[in-house]
Amino acid sequence: MFLAVFLLVLFLKEIISFYLDIRNLKYALSHKEVPEIFKDIITDEDFKKSQIYLKDRVIFNLWSKTFDFIFNLIFIFLLYPYIEKIVSSITSSFILQGLLFFGIFGLINLIISIPFDLYYIFVIENKYGFNTMTPKIFLLDLIKSIILSIILGTPILSLLLYIIKSDPNFWWKFALVIIIFEIIMVYIYPILIAPIFNKFTPLENEDLRKKIIELLERVGFNVKQVFVMDASKRTRKQNAYFTGIGKSKRVVLYDTLLSYPQEEIVAIFAHELGHYKKRHITILMLSSIIFYVFYIYLTFIVFKSAPLSKYFGVQKEFTLLTYAFIFASSFFYFLNPLINFLSRKMEYSADRFSAELIGTPYPLISALIRLVKENLSNLYPDPLYRTWYYSHPTPSERIYHLLTLEKEVKKDENNNSPN
Repeated sequence: MFLAVFLLVLFLKEIISFYLDIRNLKYALSHKEVPEIFKDIITDEDFKKSQIYLKDRVIFNLWSKTFDFIFNLIFIFLLYPYIEKIVSSITSSFILQGLLFFGIFGLINLIISIPFDLYYIFVIENKYGFNTMTPKIFLLDLIKSIILSIILGTPILSLLLYIIKSDPNFWWKFALVIIIFEIIMVYIYPILIAPIFNKFTPLENEDLRKKIIELLERVGFNVKQVFVMDASKRTRKQNAYFTGIGKSKRVVLYDTLLSYPQEEIVAIFAHELGHYKKRHITILMLSSIIFYVFYIYLTFIVFKSAPLSKYFGVQKEFTLLTYAFIFASSFFYFLNPLINFLSRKMEYSADRFSAELIGTPYPLISALIRLVKENLSNLYPDPLYRTWYYSHPTPSERIYHLLTLEKEVKKDENNNSPN
């Protein structure tokens, strides 16, 4: 019975994922004209190019998901039991067995993923002018990622394996270690890890820096330095973000964003600042903690109660836990709409904060339109697809929301003006 439920959840997840991708593509291609709100800046040629870009990405995703699912089934029914036998024959140490098990799995998974990564970056992204990464940078990133995974993963995985083996009721200790590790990573990422992959330099444009610092001071945000990241060595796409906690907090702008008008950069920055001021970061962190606890507890229940050894022929706790994680992660896929609903509400709130802080929504509206054009965004995402996958409202939804805010402000001003 459990095997049937296990496979049903796995297959249902894949079927829904495939269905939503195809549905999204069909919906987008069914529209032949640029939406009215974008007509002043997005040409028919831009629109057609964005649709072809979407089509290429969807086709790639369908192939990628198909191979991932096939390899997942091969791992579940053949490779996990085989790898367990290999590591058990190499050493009698449970922790070393576990490290070897996940190391071999990680290496195989890496080898399988590299061709897909190469094709997406150097074929699809190149075709549309987004990729600026060289094969050398790709290789260096890969080597750095492997080394970091070993340095950071070995001690934390060893501790988790020790907890699993020493405590039959390990789930809460497991969850506690994961949560503490995540918090530490949020703190050290901007100062120790991100600089390994990118160069961060102080913003040289003094006028723009003063405007950003002024915004920070107006809301009581204690960061005196703004950094520019050399994102252009990998992509032409744009972004700005806050990162870190406590003394590791940083404001980061992609160097690709610096070509935008200053008022648009400030508006984008104010949006990101809104996430901090509205405590969205804290809410998301607390939500993540709750999510991890629930996720790990569900995994633990499956690990303890499901007849995994009977169906898959494995014995070691780390292998059994792997099967339990696969089931739990497939189950949590169906919670995506709820998680994204909460995220979209935060995005609307941050947009409002930006408009109110600057005093007008139009710089952010202009920046959103520019981002849509330059990133070849899908102008007509399917409603069900975006409910399931979009952590942000669509640019159209955000623009209409900002225009509504402008109307509300004018209405309030008229109501408060003397007769």
